[in-house]
Amino acid sequence: MNSRKIGILSGTFDPIHNAHLLLGESAREQYGLDRVIFMPNNLTHLKNRTQISGTEDRYQMCKMAISGNPYFTCSRLEIDKPDGCYTVDTLKELRTMYPGDELFLILGADSVIGIDTWDRAAELLKSCTILTAVREDDDLAVLDKKRRELNKVYGADIQLLTFNRIDISSTDIRNRIKIGRSVRYMLPDECIEYICIKGLYK
Repeated sequence: MNSRKIGILSGTFDPIHNAHLLLGESAREQYGLDRVIFMPNNLTHLKNRTQISGTEDRYQMCKMAISGNPYFTCSRLEIDKPDGCYTVDTLKELRTMYPGDELFLILGADSVIGIDTWDRAAELLKSCTILTAVREDDDLAVLDKKRRELNKVYGADIQLLTFNRIDISSTDIRNRIKIGRSVRYMLPDECIEYICIKGLYK
């Protein structure tokens, strides 16, 4: 059986929006990925858990958002862990689930700049190829310097992923809903309907 290329796009997704979907599609197209796994976090170690919507709501919105793309799938691997988990542990589990396949971790440039401070960074950086999404306002000189440093110290394989900037953020969507402004065309209609039915972000 031929090995596959599997992308992992992890995040809070509160809610998932069109920029997330474009990032996944850009990675799939540019690197010939056979599958992109969207993986909602149970909790992140940088945010107040009480400010994040329930795991089931975020998971259901992810499923709705990706339903029209046969290359996209959604995983419960992280949200079903009651105490959360680190990225390095997720990748270890994925290697067991997909033996022989090549894993690509999709990250923003800001995450790559600080990735050597993550839990067990050395193990993480050797376990997959990292695709870092770069936009026109990113400091490419700083990013390239960091790429060379990570390659020298850890043997990391970090590749650039061209990503057209879309000024959409989950924070902005939540704020707009809270004050009654439209979020149409910022996220899939199915997700908007789900948010309305569930009364999220009010």
